[in-house]
Amino acid sequence: IAAALQFMAAMTPDPVRVNPIEPILEFDRTENPFRQAVLKAPIEAVNGVVAIPDAPGLGIEIDRDALARFKMPESAQ
Repeated sequence: IAAALQFMAAMTPDPVRVNPIEPILEFDRTENPFRQAVLKAPIEAVNGVVAIPDAPGLGIEIDRDALARFKMPESAQ
């Protein structure tokens, strides 16, 4: 999602159209504990709009502790 948002931010408006159409992001809102936990600041939709992260790189920071909580146990591998 973060990569798609950065791509959308870099898109220029379509100069051929008089009324350019805003890009659309497909944003899954089903409950997903991993998706919400893995980012220190989860990407959220507010009133139908998703803000583009503005930190360096993709604009996100991974929560390493969350990754450890969701890691498959060694015995199950």
